[in-house]
Order: sequence, then C-alpha cells, then structure tokens
Amino acid sequence: MARPEQPIASRPDPRITTEWRSDEMAVVLHVRGEMDADGSRAVDHHLRTRIPVDARYVVVDLDMVETIGAPGVRTLIEHAGRLSRAGRRLLVVASNVDVRRALDVPYRYESLPLAMAACKRPREAEDHPVEPPPDEMTELRQEVFALRAAVRTRPVVAHAMGVIQERYHLPDAESAFNVLNDSAQRHDLGLYTLAKAVLGTPAPQGTTWFPGRTRRPAPSLSFVQQRRDQIRNRGAVLRSLLDAASYYMEATAAALQLVDEPEGVLRLELSANTPPVLTDCLVGAEEPASGAAARVVIADVAAEEGLACREVLLGAGIRAIQSTPLRTAENRLMGVVTTYHAQPGLAPTKLQCARLDHAATEVATWLEWHSRTVLPDALEHLHAQAR
Repeated sequence: MARPEQPIASRPDPRITTEWRSDEMAVVLHVRGEMDADGSRAVDHHLRTRIPVDARYVVVDLDMVETIGAPGVRTLIEHAGRLSRAGRRLLVVASNVDVRRALDVPYRYESLPLAMAACKRPREAEDHPVEPPPDEMTELRQEVFALRAAVRTRPVVAHAMGVIQERYHLPDAESAFNVLNDSAQRHDLGLYTLAKAVLGTPAPQGTTWFPGRTRRPAPSLSFVQQRRDQIRNRGAVLRSLLDAASYYMEATAAALQLVDEPEGVLRLELSANTPPVLTDCLVGAEEPASGAAARVVIADVAAEEGLACREVLLGAGIRAIQSTPLRTAENRLMGVVTTYHAQPGLAPTKLQCARLDHAATEVATWLEWHSRTVLPDALEHLHAQAR
C-alpha cells in the first residue's frame, strides 16, 4: 500500500508520485513525461524534500519517461552520490532504450521488479555487486560478446536469406534481408526466430502460405498487467517472465532459455542483469532440453564441481541458482527460466515455487500459441511482401 506523503509548502507535481515499500524499506518515485530541465528540477525537489528519513533505498522509476536530457542525468548522478554518502542507495529503473543509453550507470535496472529484488539483496552483497561498473574495458567486452552471439546466429539468418532470394527471385541478398527484417520488426520477432521458421516450415504452394488457418486469441497472463500493444509482443512477454522470476525468487539476475527445434537444445533467448561473461557462457552452452525435466536448485555453486560455467558463475559473484521448466498444460517443454543469487544456501519456499510455476506454465502456453499464430502471421506477411 502506498504510504501517504508528508505535506510540504509547494503543491505536489502531477508528473511524480511516490510509493512506500515497507518490505524493502524503499520509496519509489514514479516519474512521467520528459526529464528535461523542468522535469529534472521537479525530480530534484522530490529527492531533496519528499524522501522519508527511514528509507534505505530510493528507486526512481523512469518507465514512463521517453527522453532524458543532460540535466536529468546530472540530477540522478548527484543524488546517487549524496545518498551513498549518507549510507543509502539510489536505483534507477529505465526500460526505454534511449533512456538506458543516455543513463549508463551501474545502478540502473530494466524493470521495477528487478530493482526491488536488488533492494532485498543482503548488505554484504551490495559491497560486492554482481554487475561490474561500466568502464571502458567492460564496454569492449560487451561488444565482443555481442559479436560472438551474432556469429552464432548469422549462419541461420544467412541461410534463410538465401532461401528467400531464390524462392522469390529477388535481385540480391539485401532485398532478401529487407523482406525478412521488415516482417520480423512488424511482428516483434528476432531475425533468428523468423529465420528458423522460414527454414523449418514447408514452402508455400500458393498465394497464401497457410490456407484455411484458424487464428485464436492470445491466452491471458494473470501474473502481469499487459498493455494492449504487448499482448502479441514476444519480447515483452518474456521480459515479464524474467521480471516475475527475479521478484518471486528475490534474485540478483535471471536468464531464459527456450527449446530450439528441431535440434532439441536449450538456447539463450533473454537475460536480465547477467554479467557479460556469464551471458557469453550461456550463449555458448547449448544443453539438451531433455535435461530440464524438473526444477533444479543448487544451493551452493562452489560445492558443485561438475557444474557448467561454474568458474564463470563464481567469478561473477553468483553463489546459488535455481531453474524452473516452462511446460504447457499438456506437459510440452518450451524452455527454462533460471535465477541467479549472490548468497549461498538458496531454499525457495513453497509459495515462491508455486508462483513461479504458475507464471512459467502461462508463458509456456503463450509461447505455444505464439508459434501457431504470430509466427505464421509473420511468414504470411513475408510471403506477400516478397511476391
């Protein structure tokens, strides 16, 4: 429940609302509009005058902010330093790509649940954060890891481009890429995902790729509130699952692997707050999906001699992990969601497991619907555009 704000002399700014989270001893500032000079002054005023004295954490939620200027960045950095000197922490939530790019700081999180999970992290873990500061070497490593990931997926995309160019008699590879990329963007798909569908689906035999197809509405997701434009958005749904898993399990970071057919291996699809070295390890670790039959809890990573990526996990400050399978109501395995924890001795409660199981089942059902509805829609669009 939101904690009432103490009245001050000036009228509260309608662009900013505050919320008290007693479990985390945190106050959350929800900011709307633009963080320009005027918006920055409003945020500065709130941070100086409307923060309860017993708030250990101050979370600035910029999820509804589309742009942030230099004054806004300067305001947040100044208050982060001021609060740190007082033994408190400032965390920033930024899901917008432009805002994240402008605000490249180590205390930035992609969602509010991830930020709140960080607030629950033990004090000793705060002194040794899992996410390294973004120095020049870190940025170079991130670029290298991104290139490695691209190299792993490029052959599939290139193969699909060749098929499209030959099938539709397109003049060059660039034309084939434009058709593939346009359909992927229109349907919120990654190039690799659509390329795999092109290669794994029998070629169309007429003007319509899937004649007589019955389209069904998207299944509901009860664990998250969705905007209308997110109902069919694969990335938004999967990010919601990572947020929920991190929040339910009070995790430092999380990753989602999906079953890649027809090979039947688990392939990294999405991660949140994982250090670049761990992300790179996960990208290269394609494990058989058959090994993800049930939940796995590793309470002490250091004690597991044969664990994959063990040294990478320990080097990244990860001391415990748990993995939950994504299974449909018909028991079809769609993937695995894994949470990473900075402290050993992980022992999830029955309630935590039940909540995560419920979310995982709903997302598995949604993914099955997506593969039967949105992917064919994207292929139909590609077919029409290429013809």
